[in-house]
Amino acid sequence: MRYAQPLLEIDVIIAGAVMLAGIALLLLWRQRRLHRALIRQESKLAEERGRRELAEQALGDTRLQVARLGASQQSLRDAERRRIARDLHDDMGQHLLAMSFDIAALAQRHATLAQPLAQVEARVQAASRALRTIVRDLQPEQLESGLQGAVQQQLEQFSRLSGIPCRLEAEPAAFSIPADERMDAVVFRVLQESLSNIARHAQASEVCIGLCRVADGLSLTVRDNGVGLPDPPARRGCGLRGIAQRVAEAGGRFDISSQPGHGTALTMSFPLQ
Repeated sequence: MRYAQPLLEIDVIIAGAVMLAGIALLLLWRQRRLHRALIRQESKLAEERGRRELAEQALGDTRLQVARLGASQQSLRDAERRRIARDLHDDMGQHLLAMSFDIAALAQRHATLAQPLAQVEARVQAASRALRTIVRDLQPEQLESGLQGAVQQQLEQFSRLSGIPCRLEAEPAAFSIPADERMDAVVFRVLQESLSNIARHAQASEVCIGLCRVADGLSLTVRDNGVGLPDPPARRGCGLRGIAQRVAEAGGRFDISSQPGHGTALTMSFPLQ
C-alpha cells in the first residue's frame, strides 16, 4: 500500500505530460497549418499585386499611346488648318481683290452704275473682312510673335471687349522654353476658350492668368471671381468639354476648382517634348 500512492502520482504526472505533449503537438500542428495558409494567402496577394501592376502598366501604356495618337491627330489638324488658311488667303483673297479692281473699272466706264456697283463693292469688302476673320481663326496671327506676345495680346483684347480686368502672373521660365508650334497653339486655344467661357457665363469682375514651369511641363491657370459652377454635372457644360478634350489630346491634365459664389479656377498642365 505504501507504494500505491507514489505510483498513482507518477501515473498522474505521466498522464499530464502526455496531455501537455498532445496539446503542444496540436498547437504546433495548428500553427504550421496557419503558417501554410498565410504563405498561400501571401502568394495569392503577391500574384494579385503582380497582375494589378501589369494591368496598371498596360493601362499607362494605353493612355500614353492614346495621348500620342491625340497629339499626332492634333498636329495633323493644325497643319491642315494652316494649309486651308494659306489657300484661302492666297486664292480667295486674290479673287476678291480682283473683283474690287473690276468693280472700280466698271464704275469709271459706266457712271450710271456707280450706286449699284458701290453696293457690290461693299459686299466684296464684307466678304474680305469675313475671310480675314476665318484665316485668323484657323491660324492665329498672334502666335507669329511667340506664345508670350500672343498671350499678352489676347488678354488685352479680352479686357478691351469684355470690360473685365485681366492680370497676367507669369514666371520668366514659362516663356524661356524652346518654341513648339503645336503646343503653343494648344495653350493659346485653351486660353481663348477659357476667357470666352468667363465672358459668357462667369459674371466676373476680375480674371487672373497664371503661367509657370512645372517639372517637365507648362502649367496654365485661369482664375475668375465670378459666380462659380453650381454642381459637378454643370461642370461638364459651359464649354469646358472642348477645353478638356484639347488638353487630353495634348497629353496634359485638366482640373477644375469651383464653389458657387466663389469663382472658378481651371488648371491645365501640358507636357513639353
